[in-house]
Order: sequence, then structure tokens, then C-alpha cells
Amino acid sequence: MLFNKESRLYLKYCFFLLFSYFLSLLADEIYTVQRGDNLSKIAQKFNTNINNLKEINNLSSDKIKIGQKIIVKKNTGYEPLFYTIKAGDNLTGIARKNNTTTSQLINWNDLKTSNIKINQTIIVGYQKNNSIIHDVQIVNERENFHIVKQGETLSSISRKHDMALVDLIEYNQLTNFLIKPGQKLLLFPSQFIGKTNVSNQQSIQHTVLRGENLYRIALQHGVSIDDIRKWNNMKGSNIRVGQVLEIRNVSVIHSQNSAITFSKMPTAVLPVGNIKVLSEFGMRGKNMHKGIDFSGNQGDPVYAVLPGIVVYSGVQRGYGNVIILEHHNSIMTVYGHNEVNWVKVGEAVTQRQIIASIGNTGNTTIYHLHFEYRVKGIAQNPRDLLPMR
Repeated sequence: MLFNKESRLYLKYCFFLLFSYFLSLLADEIYTVQRGDNLSKIAQKFNTNINNLKEINNLSSDKIKIGQKIIVKKNTGYEPLFYTIKAGDNLTGIARKNNTTTSQLINWNDLKTSNIKINQTIIVGYQKNNSIIHDVQIVNERENFHIVKQGETLSSISRKHDMALVDLIEYNQLTNFLIKPGQKLLLFPSQFIGKTNVSNQQSIQHTVLRGENLYRIALQHGVSIDDIRKWNNMKGSNIRVGQVLEIRNVSVIHSQNSAITFSKMPTAVLPVGNIKVLSEFGMRGKNMHKGIDFSGNQGDPVYAVLPGIVVYSGVQRGYGNVIILEHHNSIMTVYGHNEVNWVKVGEAVTQRQIIASIGNTGNTTIYHLHFEYRVKGIAQNPRDLLPMR
């Protein structure tokens, strides 16, 4: 049956309305700033937080002006899951119940501290199509990465996200402490971390995450964009989420070509005077112990195992007083639980120089040294470096 002119016009109108509705579902939600508005009020109105508004609108400060249009909701397909604080609640318990972390709750809710109050409503996760998403790595890019701002350091970033500095180094396979504004830092381990031994593998596989590009991946692995293109037979720079890229270990390649070899470094010495191992490198139940614990007495000297530069000397969660030295060939060594740190950031140290004294600071009850050996940020067995049987 043929439709008359009026029926055809009506059908076109219905189709237009339906099409517009689906477009609205796909579009970002825009808000026009009104007199008296500020980011805090807008964030509260749209159940988000200031950090999120600043990131999705690329704002460098909290300043906004009347008539300015800002995105208040990116259409990611994820919706926040809320929880109202009850008597006796704390962030640690709430995080445990919702399969997330305290630092993630603080980040999602733009909290200044871990203090919360009764009847306060907070975001405890995200859901998509009524399915709760517990894996914080796939919620959105904001939770995966930290974008470095002017004046920030690795130390300040690790404190902001309530994470260990060495974890931040490891997740990003950093070969040094140099970072720059605009650089993206992973806040969670990439899929290949811990699955390969950087010191002896010729290549690894990197699975592309949301928000990554070739520049970021090249920077993360200490290689060039041209190298990645060559290794993966790529003509351009386009990559897609889930794509697997071959990343070759330049240190091993150089070593095999006799250009840069670990043998050119002096043989490492022991970080303590007497060898008595309390705990080896490896799994402790469900957790990875990323170093070797050496027994010692209060105040015993701690030695630099190789010549290097002090890139960190301070306090870190779990490690207590800790020193990180940077050496040649992307090697770092870590000395934790010290009673006193005797060296400062930027200081050049010689091999077997006393850099600290044995203590029991951080998460420990006995006097000992926690020593780590890292290549491109990733923890290796210290027995591969130290002269130990």
C-alpha cells in the first residue's frame, strides 16, 4: 500500500526524532557556565569531581567564565556507582567491599584526605549496562594515567596517588627520574609487567591500552618510534586498543652486538658487611617480594653496590627511609628501612660508599636492609647482580 504525502512526512518526522534521540545518547553532555558557578558547584550538580572536569575539558586551572561551555559528562558508557557513608565506615573498609583501592576512592571523589563523614555520598565504582565494573583499569583513561603537570616530580605524583614510588617507576619502565609536563604515567601495571625478564629477553609484547600512542609506548620502553614501526612492519603511526606490538630489548641487542654491555660496569659489591638473608626475592604467598632482606644490627653501614647518582632519598610508604641510586645501562638499586639516609638527591656516590645505616623504619619490626635491583624499573633477582653464592 502506498503512503500519501502526509503519511510520508509524518514518517520522516518520526525518523528524525528517533535519529536525534540516538545522537543524544552518543553525544557528550555540555553545560553553559552561569553567573555564580564554579567547578566545585558544577561537579556536585552533575555527580562528578573537579579533577574529571578539568581533564575532559583540558583546563589548566579552576578558572571558568560566564557563557563558557564545558563538557560535564563524557559518553564512555560507564555510570558511577554511589554509596552513602554509614556509622563505622572508613575508606579502607569501603574499598575492600567494592574491590577497589583507597587511593582510587580518593581520586574518584576528589577527596583531600581519607576522612569521611556519615551520610556523605561517594563514588565507589562504575557500572555499564547494569554490570558493575570492579577492574579500575578499564573504567576510563583518567584512572589509568596521570598526566604530568608543571613542577611535578615522580615523588609528588606517587604521594598524590597513594602508591609506592618504585611501583610508579616499574609500571612505566622508567630508566631515569626525568619526566616532563604532558607526559602520561601509568598508575597500574601494564599487562606484560612481571611476565618477562627484561634482563635476558630479546623482545616482549606490548598490548595497546586505551589512550596510548606510539610516542608514549616508545617513551615507556626507551626505544624510538621508528624502531617500533620497523619491528612491527608499520607504515604509519596508527594503532588500536588491543593491538599487540613487538618491543625489542635494546640492552640485550646492544650487548649481543658488543656495543653496550653490562660487563663494562664494575662488579657489584654487597650492600652489607655480613651476609645473612632473611627473605629471598620471589613470591610470598599471593604477594611478590621484590628484593632480598639482609639481616643487620641497628646502625650498621649500608654500602652503594655500584657507582651512581642519588635520584631519591626520603621516606616512602612501606619502605620507610629509602634511597634509590641510578646507574649505567638503565639499572637502579633500592635500599629500604634505613635508620638514617646519609646522602642527598643529586649526589654522586662511589662504589662501597656508606650511604645509609640499617634501621627498622617502614613496614618492619626488626632491623634489616631491604635491597632491590631493577632494570628499566622492573625488579630483578638481586642474586643476578650481587656476588652471592
